[in-house]
Amino acid sequence: MGLSYCGQDEDFYGAILRDYIQSGRDIELHAFYEAGDWENYRTKVHALKSTSLTIGAVQLSEAAKALEMAAKSGDIDYIQSNHQKAMELYADLINGMKEIPELN
Repeated sequence: MGLSYCGQDEDFYGAILRDYIQSGRDIELHAFYEAGDWENYRTKVHALKSTSLTIGAVQLSEAAKALEMAAKSGDIDYIQSNHQKAMELYADLINGMKEIPELN
């Protein structure tokens, strides 16, 4: 799926994946979560949703989308109940990608 979003260009897709690995999106997202800064949290989780879908990480994209919608509607309970699971999906994805020699 991610490769199709990149026009079947494997070099471009690899560059996108390397950028995704190095972005540290989780650090900023977690900081906004800890601060209770839900507006900035919403913005960052929106970016996580979009970039995750671009690389083909559909499950993480859907989790981020649900968090984005919760932040938009002010459903802090949902965010608090689901933030950690989304961050675990992100960490698992990043760790798996780091094991691919072509991406390092």
